[in-house]
Amino acid sequence: MVQTRAQWNAFMKRIPLEDRTTYEQYLESIGATEPVATSTTSTASGASRTDSAASRTIPTTTTTTPTPVTKNPWDAPPSEAPAGFTWKWIGAKSVGRAGSGSWQLLRTAGSTAATNNWKGSGTTSDPLTFNGSPFTGIRNGANYVNGVLKTDSTNNQGGQTTGSGTQLDPLLVNGKPFNGVLGGVTYVNGVAQSTGSGNQTPQDDIETKTRKSAQQEFLAALNELGLGDLYSTVNDMITQDKTVATIKLELPKTEAYKQRFPGMEALRKAGLAINEATYISNERGYLQTLRAYGLDTAVLGSRENLGTYISNMVAPREFEERVNMAATRVKENPDVIAAFKSYYPSVDESAITAYLLNPKQGIDIIRKQVRVSELGAAAQYAGFAKDVLGTTQAESLISAAGDTAYAGLRTEFQKARQLANTQRRLAQIEGQQYTDLEAISAVVGDDVTSALASERRAAREAARFSAGGGITGASLRSTATI
Repeated sequence: MVQTRAQWNAFMKRIPLEDRTTYEQYLESIGATEPVATSTTSTASGASRTDSAASRTIPTTTTTTPTPVTKNPWDAPPSEAPAGFTWKWIGAKSVGRAGSGSWQLLRTAGSTAATNNWKGSGTTSDPLTFNGSPFTGIRNGANYVNGVLKTDSTNNQGGQTTGSGTQLDPLLVNGKPFNGVLGGVTYVNGVAQSTGSGNQTPQDDIETKTRKSAQQEFLAALNELGLGDLYSTVNDMITQDKTVATIKLELPKTEAYKQRFPGMEALRKAGLAINEATYISNERGYLQTLRAYGLDTAVLGSRENLGTYISNMVAPREFEERVNMAATRVKENPDVIAAFKSYYPSVDESAITAYLLNPKQGIDIIRKQVRVSELGAAAQYAGFAKDVLGTTQAESLISAAGDTAYAGLRTEFQKARQLANTQRRLAQIEGQQYTDLEAISAVVGDDVTSALASERRAAREAARFSAGGGITGASLRSTATI
């Protein structure tokens, strides 16, 4: 039985989009014409109307609604299957579980009446056809008119289309280079050959690609020099046909330049201007040092902080010395951090690293503060009271301590601790007083007077136990106990 248009349209809604056809194509495939609708309902007596579309008189009918019958959904298909198809229940058949499956239309094996025969790529030279006729509609997300693929970015039609149509960025349709005409432009292997107006020539296209290639090379060169942030600004100036001399003069005044080189303005005001190559070289030196010591480059190496170092003329070598003190001599020794806080309470512990790197603090001051903190921490490590070595006393020991590492300082202060214990006992025997600071001065500070006094006191003690005997004091400082 031939399907009516309404039956066919209802059937089309149940099958995949790419398998749908028009009602006319269906009729043509089975060699039939559209059937005239007939009524199977009772006709009202004496009533009629004129169907203006068909220019004929059709009896007016009334429809009797049948009484619904409850049954399992798989008992029978929902309607008669169209030619070339058959209904099949897909799902479970369990009493009382209506909806646990569904009827699906499947092609009849060997059927050719409604077979979807797709051919063509969708271009003007090779239109997409369905059962031999040019296809109009949407297939696989792309819109076709008379077999030719159309694109419309506004309505997101032809969503499988990518690329700009150049040699470097060819137009791809469903992932393949496009051949044909779209929007009035002819494409060969995805490369545009002409514009809609016909004014673009292959030579124009070559020039466009050459210009794009030059721009890409220019951007790559700027990135390599550390100037990629200035590409848009410089490119705009070039587009405006400004000379090289004008660009050099106007570029430092732009916001893009000031953001890229935040330290330049301060250098100019101080009469210490440097060129961009030196500026970038210093930046890279700072960042390399921060990475080598495992410090946070995102914060300590931000563009603003780098500009601060540069504007204060911090040489990369001095910066490395500051980082070494911050990361190794202070941060890796919690007792030194504690001593630093004790001597310089205004510096917040969480900001000690930033404080040591701050170029506004002279490097000589930083060196002295770090050394004082190391001496104080070593003294406390050896058992001396926290208040024995004040800031002034610690500063007086800096010269004698020299370049001795923190571990060596702790050894020296341990010797001073042993000397203090011994000399205090001997001094009490002779009715004298002996302080911890004297022992520190004798051992760590190389105080000859204090060291000699200790040796003589030790010699007198030895003489009391050995008539005419004595000891030499030359090795006093290297002797653990007396």
